Amino acid sequence: MEVSFFGNLDQRNYVTGGGHPRTPFYQAFLKLAKSIWLLHKLAYSFEPNVKVFRVKGGSEFSDVYMESVVKNLIMDDNDEKPKVGLMVMPGFLIGGSVIQSKVYLSGMKVAE
Repeated sequence: MEVSFFGNLDQRNYVTGGGHPRTPFYQAFLKLAKSIWLLHKLAYSFEPNVKVFRVKGGSEFSDVYMESVVKNLIMDDNDEKPKVGLMVMPGFLIGGSVIQSKVYLSGMKVAE
């Protein structure tokens, strides 16, 4: 993937050698990685452990377990449930409570 973005492996070699680039892409990646690590540490500090669930692309949308990132979606009249295009944030089961995963839906239209 790095070769696709940058055309070479210079970033990887720099990080492997102990350096930390100051590029916006790398800084965003570090922030994301730290957030995920902290989220997992918090989830596993509960007793009983929090259950983390992920949604695969192509899954049917469930408004109980999922929340669309994009608001004002227009549903088609064909009674077919929307499909998940991409999961943005996983969901969590804490005891009997559900924290919905956040997803982008594919094939949907947005109202202006």
